[in-house]
Amino acid sequence: CHGTYFERLLTRFSVPEELFGPLSMKGLEEDRYQRQIEGYLPTAQVAFVDEIFKANSAILNALLTLLNERLFDNGADRIEVPLLCMVGASNELPESEELDALYDRFLIRRTVQQVSSNGLRDLALLASSGSTSRAFGTDEAPLSLEDFLGCRTKAVEAVAVPDRVVDLLVGLREYLQDKCEPPVYVSDRRFTKCVTLLQVAAYANGAREVNEYDCLLLQFVLGQRAEDGDKVLDYVLDNISADPGILQNELTLLGLFGRACRVLRSDHHHGGSQ
Repeated sequence: CHGTYFERLLTRFSVPEELFGPLSMKGLEEDRYQRQIEGYLPTAQVAFVDEIFKANSAILNALLTLLNERLFDNGADRIEVPLLCMVGASNELPESEELDALYDRFLIRRTVQQVSSNGLRDLALLASSGSTSRAFGTDEAPLSLEDFLGCRTKAVEAVAVPDRVVDLLVGLREYLQDKCEPPVYVSDRRFTKCVTLLQVAAYANGAREVNEYDCLLLQFVLGQRAEDGDKVLDYVLDNISADPGILQNELTLLGLFGRACRVLRSDHHHGGSQ
């Protein structure tokens, strides 16, 4: 959507200046503790932070407020930030409790597996051409910044969440927290954002209400570890297949889809490590 972009790689020794900008020398001369934020994370609309869980306590507090409230404390001033999307990447999941809150701020979570045995041939061919990246083209016009900004509001206004979907969501959270071993914690923040995510997904598909099939997206939203997504997927598939209102042909397609998901999941587990 052609927004302003910021990117940074964190290490254990990263300092706040790398993300939020250097201190203003002129401000210090005037007894003001302010940063020069232009070109840094507080002025970005799209951001990518690699090794996000290397963030230390000096960075963490400001990052939490920026991600959740879209606010940044620059000295005595609290300013709104234009951030629309932040993507974080890490080779390891957070192990300390102080990072749990940061992990919870990332709504969509995706585990990237090692290339499977079936994909190694394609990878070798790409490498032989001098690059391991592949460009994807489309005839569709890119999403404009105006469409991106207005999508969430329009989705909430136009898309209803029926009782059957609410019941599925409530049952799913209870299942994850009370019946799974070990329990899978789902915060209130994450639960409410799931509802909005489903409305946006339905709106993007031209639907007037969220349906049970949209809830398949929750395998990438709920859960603390990669294997938790399997529990979410199984619960949603079982819930949909048990619905007597589903037509027989839909049920047949759903069964095929479920089996395909499990085959692909099994292939990923055998093809590489977490």
